[in-house]
Amino acid sequence: MTIATAANMQFTMDSIVEMFEAKHGIQCKVIASSSGVLTTQIQNGAPYDVFVSANMRYPNELIKNGYGEEAEIYAYGRLAVIYSKGKKYSTIEELLLDPNVKRIAIADERTAPYGIAAREFLRKSGLEEKIKDKLIIGESVGQVNQYIQINSVDAAFTSYSFVQKFMGKHQTLEVNQGRFSKIEQGVIALKEGMKSNPKETKLFLKFLNSEDCRGILTYFGYYVKK
Repeated sequence: MTIATAANMQFTMDSIVEMFEAKHGIQCKVIASSSGVLTTQIQNGAPYDVFVSANMRYPNELIKNGYGEEAEIYAYGRLAVIYSKGKKYSTIEELLLDPNVKRIAIADERTAPYGIAAREFLRKSGLEEKIKDKLIIGESVGQVNQYIQINSVDAAFTSYSFVQKFMGKHQTLEVNQGRFSKIEQGVIALKEGMKSNPKETKLFLKFLNSEDCRGILTYFGYYVKK
């Protein structure tokens, strides 16, 4: 089966799929990109069975247009700012306004839910206009992460799920949850999946709600329903 997954879930999904394949013997292919880009691909006929989104907006859009069945929230995302080790900052505002921090990566709010959350934080904090000339736009948090990894930016807004990946070479400040709308990450069984691989699709959705899977999501920094 083929799973389309939001970029923020890329490494988390690797662990989820590994456990799912071992338990059920079902081979999975994972396609990762921004939720908006994946939605467009699905609407253009991409043969995905399940869509694991970074918000509920895109799954609901697909349902409205007849591409899938009921969507549900599987986790709540956390937003973080990653920056290179060196100077320590006590607040995100201090980091972003530092004259030595010249390039700040952020995901495109038109296609990436974490980009929407980051923009909302900047607006609510009164920082957007102050740092607009520093912003470098990436298609997804995956691309944003590439920017920070190759040191083409000084800081980046990304999913908290990548903190472990960056630990050692980078430092992290978590964005206050009260400064942006809740990131409700949704999953949907797509029409293609229910037609071509109904058993596998249903098993994967069930597994995503299992204790084992919730443990993986929690390990990678997501909030899950108890």
